[in-house]
Amino acid sequence: MNKKIFIVIFLLTTLATYSQFDFMTGMGISFQSTPSLKDYINTYTQGNDGPGEYSSAVTFFFESDYSINPTFDIGIEYETKIYSFNTSFGGIGKYDISYLAHSPSLLGYYVIQGEGYKFKLGGGVGYRIISVDEELPTSTAVTNYTANGFGLLLKAQAHTLLSGNFYAYFGADIRYDIIGEATNDSGKLEAPGLKEEVNFNTLSFGVKIGVSYLIR
Repeated sequence: MNKKIFIVIFLLTTLATYSQFDFMTGMGISFQSTPSLKDYINTYTQGNDGPGEYSSAVTFFFESDYSINPTFDIGIEYETKIYSFNTSFGGIGKYDISYLAHSPSLLGYYVIQGEGYKFKLGGGVGYRIISVDEELPTSTAVTNYTANGFGLLLKAQAHTLLSGNFYAYFGADIRYDIIGEATNDSGKLEAPGLKEEVNFNTLSFGVKIGVSYLIR
């Protein structure tokens, strides 16, 4: 019994010795490929002024990490992504589609750190949900759809000391989100005439800048 208590005390002491919390926030840009969505939009644009193979979206994020030991961190990240595409059809009207994506993730990192800097390389997995708004050329009404799924990511981040516990944050990531078909109470988002349901499976490459606060 005394041996077990000693082991517990030893582990708690070790964690307390190495414990460190990191908080970071900022914004970035994502370059992404969503083939099903691209094909869907091109049914309206007929290939003219439609989205390319890769498009861009704005991202905002917040992350909190905990250091298990000097070389390993675990964390939770929440990222919001905003995407929008619109085009006009002369006097007929405009076509507009946009979505807001919510992406919470659990993360694990290998850490390299020293005086005035900290570098992390790792990955994670999380739940994904998006809310899609669409306005057709023949209507001024906005129709909303939702979709959900999960995602995987690889991520690297660097922290460079600014002052005190404040650091400049630079990050890059690769993500693959497997998100199902967008639906609402009336049905599914699908290409007219083709009856092709739209999914939001996305491969993306992102870069981010921000500020971090490291508690040692």
